[in-house]
Amino acid sequence: MPLSMDAAANENEVRLRKGTSLNERLALAGAALLLCLIALPGLAHLAGDHWLGIAALFALLFGCLLLGAALLERNVVWIITSGEILIGEQRPFGKLHRRLIRDDEISGMHLRKHNGRSIEFSLIFEIESGELLNSPPLPDVTRVHETTVRIARLLRLPDPEPAENPLDAVNAGIRLGKPVNPKRVRGLKVLFVLLAGTLSLPLIYALGSGKLSAFGIAVWSLGVIVTFVLLRYLHRISACWIVHDGAIRIERLSWKGTTEVETIGGDDVEAIDVESGGRKDSLYVITIRLRAGKKIRSPPLAGKDQTHAVQAEIIRRLRLNSSGDA
Repeated sequence: MPLSMDAAANENEVRLRKGTSLNERLALAGAALLLCLIALPGLAHLAGDHWLGIAALFALLFGCLLLGAALLERNVVWIITSGEILIGEQRPFGKLHRRLIRDDEISGMHLRKHNGRSIEFSLIFEIESGELLNSPPLPDVTRVHETTVRIARLLRLPDPEPAENPLDAVNAGIRLGKPVNPKRVRGLKVLFVLLAGTLSLPLIYALGSGKLSAFGIAVWSLGVIVTFVLLRYLHRISACWIVHDGAIRIERLSWKGTTEVETIGGDDVEAIDVESGGRKDSLYVITIRLRAGKKIRSPPLAGKDQTHAVQAEIIRRLRLNSSGDA
């Protein structure tokens, strides 16, 4: 049976993919080549042990590594249909390798959770020969339970033990962020106070000996202001969204350490969007614009695809249309 890496899926199969698209590979290869071209002239300084030559050498090696990653990384697709798994692996300019696993060769299936910045789940299949096959990540973090049950039915296997997933749509309430914990914030406040006190010791000694300069006073004053602001607003880093059908419960800590609760219904929402959540592209937040004009940001999520999946589930639960408008 021929296997196309880009063939369309249907309702009687599940497809799991791992790899990068052609456009992503071309962008990475272009950046690598540009880095190598910039580094080449600097190699002329290498003979004289000049720092510019050493920097150019490291830049050239790094560019070659990026180029190798763009050219050699494999694309993998699993096509799971009734009674079998068809596995295809291919490098950009290599031959497509196919492997067929029948359900009578599979002795067990387990769900594996990858704990990192991004929550990912994959399946581990035990083959009768003793081999373990690790699947590509499941495509939608909000449909992990649904996908694993569907795969188990296709392969005539028992349902695997569920893994803890606060973002799964099977939960009555999907949770974004860690549960609000006053003890954690109090611990951070104590840590900041101790750190500020330790850094102030040299300045206190200089003040006592009459050697504290105007610049030292300015630095000390700035440190006191920064410490005060951090202590004043530190409690705001602890927030948790719990999305139920028809409403979002937002829990935050107040300055006094008590839990503040805000509830947002679908009728309150103007739009739901995804935005970059920090300097690193891997962090994203879901932003809710209320009809009253207020804008609320979710705890950060890792991965654009994951964030868009959670956004779609929130839109579904609040009964909004696909554009995020109520």
